[in-house]
Amino acid sequence: MLPQKLVILAGLPGSGKSTLAEGLSRHFSLPLFSVDPIEAAMWRGGLPRDQTGIAAYAIAQTLAEEHLRLGHSVVIDAVNPVEAPRAAWRNLAARYRADLAIIECVCVDEATHRRRIEARMRAIEGMTEITWAEVEKRRSGYEAWTDARLALDTSAHPPERLLAEAIVYLA
Repeated sequence: MLPQKLVILAGLPGSGKSTLAEGLSRHFSLPLFSVDPIEAAMWRGGLPRDQTGIAAYAIAQTLAEEHLRLGHSVVIDAVNPVEAPRAAWRNLAARYRADLAIIECVCVDEATHRRRIEARMRAIEGMTEITWAEVEKRRSGYEAWTDARLALDTSAHPPERLLAEAIVYLA
């Protein structure tokens, strides 16, 4: 069993973070909170799309806090492109004295990344898939991480190997 952890999967859309987050959730039997389905649920509930981005992170943080309060570990799946959400995760981990484990997924091979985005079919009700142009725009606003983390190039190895690396990192 792991010591209490707040596991953050970060990276641009299509970088492989959701696949890895789901694998870690299954392997360690941990709850997984993903910002995209949370945001899509908010839209289905009638909230305007321009008002849900930061709120979806706040909901994920609240759900994570409930589990950390109970002494459980949690996996979070979110782009985390800028310092504000990153600081919120650090603060949450510190509040509950949980180990903060950050795994940043990057897809160094741009052609592979683009193919993933163009073929992606996640079937999140109410959420349309992002376009390659939108990913490139998000990349321009994605700040470099300064925290200690495991950075995985998801274009370099198959998902099984990346999952194995992440499991070793967390263990």
